[in-house]
Amino acid sequence: MMVAEDVNTVIKKLKEDLQAHACALVSRDGLVLSAEVPNGVYTETFAIMCATILGAAATANTELSRAPPDQIVVEGPDSKTLIVGSGKKALLVAVVNHDADTQSDLKALAKVAEMVKTA
Repeated sequence: MMVAEDVNTVIKKLKEDLQAHACALVSRDGLVLSAEVPNGVYTETFAIMCATILGAAATANTELSRAPPDQIVVEGPDSKTLIVGSGKKALLVAVVNHDADTQSDLKALAKVAEMVKTA
């Protein structure tokens, strides 16, 4: 894994590149590894809820004898939350504007997730 300073720099750049409202690298059990979020956001709550979303989807798929998801897209009226795996122990999250190009942003997230993965 990259050193913490490098990870923080990569997450900050990703947020800028995607013009995201927030970006974070979190462990799959919900611990904040690096985050670029607006002031006043409880990063711990944000991280645990993103990990919970992915965990719930994985459990639902397991119940159907399906593979766990590689990515999750949660759409709201003003934003999309994109969640992708980053190795076996982490996930990368970006909250982007609703009109953002989802496929392009998911590709960018996957590329960064590979760079910072904590396998």
